Order: sequence, then structure tokens, then C-alpha cells
Amino acid sequence: MTAKLSGLKSPLLIRGKLLKSRFMYPIAQVHFLQGPEPYPADPTISFYEKIAANGCALVLTQDTTNPDQRKMPGHDTPHFSMWDMEDKACQNYFCQLTEFVHMQGSFVGVELSPDRGMPYCVNDPDQKIDFPHPGSESPEALQLKEDFAPWMDGGPEGRALPSPDWNPAPKNVYFTEEKMDEYIGIMAEKALKYKNLGYDAGLIDMGDHFYIGQFLESYCNFRTDEYGGSFENRMRFAVKVVKELRRRVGDDFILVGNMPGTNGMPRGPMMGLSYEESAQFLKAIEPYVDIALIREADCNFPLKPKESDTIPYAKKMKEMGVKINMACATPYMDLGKMDEAITSGACDIIMSGRMFICNENLGKILESGEADDLNPCIECGVCRGTSPVRDWMSHCTINPRLGMEHRAERLIRPVEKRKKIAVIGAGPGGVKCALWLKERGHTPVIFEKSGRIGGQVAHADQPSFKWKLQRYLEFLAHQVEKQGVELRLNTEATPEMIAAEGFDAVVAATGARPKMPDIPGAETAKWNPCNIYAHMDEIGRRVVVVGGSSAPTEAALYLAETGHEVTQISRQNIVAYDLNPVHQRAYFNLWARDFGVTEIHNAVTTKIEPGLVTYTDENGESHTVACDDVVAAGGMVPNSEAAMAFYGSAPEFYTIGDCRSLGTMRTAIRDAYTLAMRI
Repeated sequence: MTAKLSGLKSPLLIRGKLLKSRFMYPIAQVHFLQGPEPYPADPTISFYEKIAANGCALVLTQDTTNPDQRKMPGHDTPHFSMWDMEDKACQNYFCQLTEFVHMQGSFVGVELSPDRGMPYCVNDPDQKIDFPHPGSESPEALQLKEDFAPWMDGGPEGRALPSPDWNPAPKNVYFTEEKMDEYIGIMAEKALKYKNLGYDAGLIDMGDHFYIGQFLESYCNFRTDEYGGSFENRMRFAVKVVKELRRRVGDDFILVGNMPGTNGMPRGPMMGLSYEESAQFLKAIEPYVDIALIREADCNFPLKPKESDTIPYAKKMKEMGVKINMACATPYMDLGKMDEAITSGACDIIMSGRMFICNENLGKILESGEADDLNPCIECGVCRGTSPVRDWMSHCTINPRLGMEHRAERLIRPVEKRKKIAVIGAGPGGVKCALWLKERGHTPVIFEKSGRIGGQVAHADQPSFKWKLQRYLEFLAHQVEKQGVELRLNTEATPEMIAAEGFDAVVAATGARPKMPDIPGAETAKWNPCNIYAHMDEIGRRVVVVGGSSAPTEAALYLAETGHEVTQISRQNIVAYDLNPVHQRAYFNLWARDFGVTEIHNAVTTKIEPGLVTYTDENGESHTVACDDVVAAGGMVPNSEAAMAFYGSAPEFYTIGDCRSLGTMRTAIRDAYTLAMRI
């Protein structure tokens, strides 16, 4: 399929700046690109430069210019970039960042909202609220929310609250006219500093987790003065901010406004602006704000494929007479649909983060118009960090170059001889290795003993919630066919076969196999998280899943989805504990409740026997759960022996993925990339 993508590649003139395309990158800085440097380090600069080189016209960056944020408690905050903007030596690196983005023909913007250093209250802290806030359990919970700035990683969920000496700004300070002027002054001063360092644009966040949005939204604005009550009053502060900011920064600086929610999107019944209020607000800020950024209400990890909520919203606003440029965040991983949104006039700009993160060659795809070469994001969330039980480096499962743009070229060796290479195993690592080898001019042949590609994740076509991974496997299969890579399914390779065909090299990607847990009676369990998918009709109605990591959690979800009565026993206090804590772990726990899985946390399984599982709870008391079948998860064992059998069958021998060292799909694809670049 070839698409010209003329809409996405069309220029757009804003404030005397000619945007080269209709793509904008959001404030989505990959974690851990920085060490303790108080300036944008080379990995950070290279990351943004790569986004620009890949066709993005306007790159937005986070405002993390307060090094004291490192003092915040919590697992994640210190991993963000913390820059000292006041140090003139550090400012040199800000200029480098903007210069390298400009060299790619793109523009760069930054978040301007000063909320992080101003923990004020939109509502009068002395005002009694006689009804509960829709987003909290009680008026007291709302008060707690306002006692601390809404961005802080703390609150009633049990996480650590900020230490009292972290920020000297007073708490419970009412947002008076004087404080509003102070807020605007700080924002304007920040914008001018960034502008002087070469930045071209600024983002004003108007979501309900920022003060402007809290003024706008009726469900969190209880003021009785001219800034509360009617919508005309509630939007007064926002208009005041953008009007004064425009006056201060001049006419050549692009302003982007992150819009509050709308009732046209799936949020709470009392949350968000109506279409009429949204149109009224957009028309009021049109003279000052150049781009209205429309985000999905909930775009992360949907249980099934969904269309964009933002593009119909933008189209509706245009039909209501709004003329401001509309930038839509969208879950689409389809360049054709994005292009149609632009060419039809439904919106003006597409904002995408993950698409740029997981596509190392997006610029080439846009140039060629080969839309089917787009890596579809699997939404694993590891671009936000992997998990608390693994490393904290930022990654992309399907794009191993992420975060290594400044070093990746060192991995690449020139091809001195084109080789015929056998790849044993058609898991994601094996397939990607073959595709990269083909790209470098070699002739790879994939051997797969089963009838399809995918390896340990080949079952992704069964659980409905694995649709993103299934989409990726379909993409890989299409690429194998499109690139002309020979794939031999239902063929169990042997060393003799490889030797007889005269391969120059063999790459063993034989993966791993499941093992039983070290629990008395575990050998009586027929099922594990890998083998259930081919035997669903043999598994009884009542099932106990022993294990709390991601693999048994997925098994529990799928069994529940297909009508089984499932109990999951985990040593941890949360299931899928090995996944990204920012996103997916929470979703797995939510899905477990939605699917009806009974979770038993902080429990140690002590015995497995036919029809019965015994465990000890956190108080040391013993319990039993009756069942028809048990799914026992004990981890994996590398198929190293199967890989080693191929040593000597060709002049060169390599291993990748789990057979080399137990890891994840990400580490297997990383192995595939680094090896393919060396052969």
C-alpha cells in the first residue's frame, strides 16, 4: 500500500514561521536520558534532534528547570531532566538543543506553566464546601488536593508526600488578583528566557491538573467572585493569562494551549466543558493562542481498538466557527487516517508521541509514502521506564535505538561480505534480526517449527486485550513478505540441515520454555502461562493461577474473559508487578477487577494438589481454594542447549534473546538489532 501523505507533509504558516509538516511532538520526554547534568545532555539533545529529523515540525519539551525537584520523594521524579536555567554556562546547552532542532528545519517549544513552584489554592481555603468533589471522596479530600500542588507525587493513596522543606512557598494561599498577576509575571519571564535561548513556542497547560484548568472547570471551581460561577467568569483568568502573555512575548512566538476536557469525550458525567463552552473559550483566546491542543480523555491501553475522540471534537469546533489551529492527539497508528484528518479539514495538526518514539525511520516513511512500513506501537509503556524490579533506563520495546541516538552509529559495522544467514526461531527477535540483516544486504532464511511467527507471544491473537501486540505481529509478517525474506514455517531446523545448505552464519533465537514453581505438588499442574492458549477447551471452569507477574496475570485475564472463574494468588501486593509502574501495571489491576478475577495478594502458595491449592496469607494463616485446574507460573528456562546444538553448523555462530540470557521481548529485539548491525 502506498499513500502520498500529502496532507501530513503540507506546510503550515503560524506567526511568520513555516512549519514543514503537520506533526507536533508532545511534552513526552523519555526518562533517563540525563544524568545529574544541570543542562540538556547530549542524549537529550540527540533525542529531540531525531524527532525533528523524522518529520516533526514543532517539538515540545518539558519544563524541568528546577534542580530542587530532585529532592522530591517518590520512585520516578529524580529520573527526569533537572536543568539550571539560571546558570549562564548551562544556557549554552539550551542553545545547542534549539540549534540542532532548527538545523533539521523544525521549531522547538517548551511548557510554560509555573504551577510547579506555586502551590496555591484556586478556592478560598476558608470557604466551606458543602458537597463532595466529583473527583474525590469528600470535601476533605479536595482540601488535601489543594494543600499540595496537583502535580506532586503524593496524596491519600499512601505514597509519600513531599517533605515540608522541599518548597518554601506557603500552602493554602488563596489565588487572589495579586497572586494571579504574580503567576502571569513568572510565566512571561520564563517565556522570554526561553525565547532568548532560541525557543520558538510555549505551551500553556489548561488541563484540570493545572490552575488555569481548575478555574475553567465547574467541578473544581467554587469561587464566588468574578472568577467563579458562570462560564464567562470562570474563563476570565485564562483569557487574562494568554492576553498578557501575548503582549509580553510579542507577535513572533507561537503559543499552544492545552485544552481542558470536554463532555464530548468519555470522562466523568460532571467533568469537562460542553461543546458550547469549548467553542466560546476557543473564540475568546483566538487572538492570543495559535494552536489548541486536544488530548484524548483516556488514550492509554484501551481494551480494544478505538477511533480518535479528538478529531471529531476538532471538527465540531470548526463547524461552530472556531478558527484557531486545532492539534489533535490521537491513538491512530495509521498514517492514512492521520492524513485524511488533515486533508478533510477536520484538524490542522497531528500530535503524536509514541509514533515518533517507536519508529526510528519515520522520516523516510513520510518521504516514501510507504505507510505500511510504520511500526505500530504496542503500548508497553517502557518508554516511561521499565519496572521497579528491572533497570530504570528508558527504552522502546520495538525501537532499540531509542535513547541511544547519540551512540547508535558506533554499533554499525560496514558490510564487507554479503552472507547467507540462517535464523532459528521466528519470535519477534528472530524476525526483526532477519529484517535488519536483509536491509543490510544479507540473505536471511528464518526457520520456525510452528505454523506462525511470534514465538512466546504468538497467542496474541486470542485475548482481546492483546490486540496491540497482535497488530505488531501482523506488521512483522507483512514486512517479511514485503521485504522478500524467506520464511520456512512448520520446519524444525537441525544442525545437519544448516550445514548441508552451506550457510555462512547461523543465528540461534530459540527462546525459553516455562518451568514449574518450587512448590510442593507443582508437578501435578498441567498448565502454565504459555500452554493454556492452545488448550482452552480442556481447562475446567474454576481455575487458580499461581503467580503475580505479567505472564500469569495475562493468563488469568484471558481465562476470566473466556468464562472461567479465576482466582490469582500473588506474593506481591499488586499483580503484574514487573511491568511499568506508571502505566500498565495499574491497567492490569483495573482489568482484573473488570474481568472478575479474584486476586489474593501478599500470599505464599504452599501446596498444589489436584482440585486444591493451599496458601498462607500475610498474617501466617493457612487457606485453601478449591478448583478444577491450576495454572502454575515458575518463570522461564533458556533454551540454551537447543541453541548450542547449532554451533559448528556454519562458520559463524550467534545467539540472541532468551536463549542467550533471559529477558523480555525488548531485550530480544535489542539483541537482534545490535547483532544485525555487526554482521
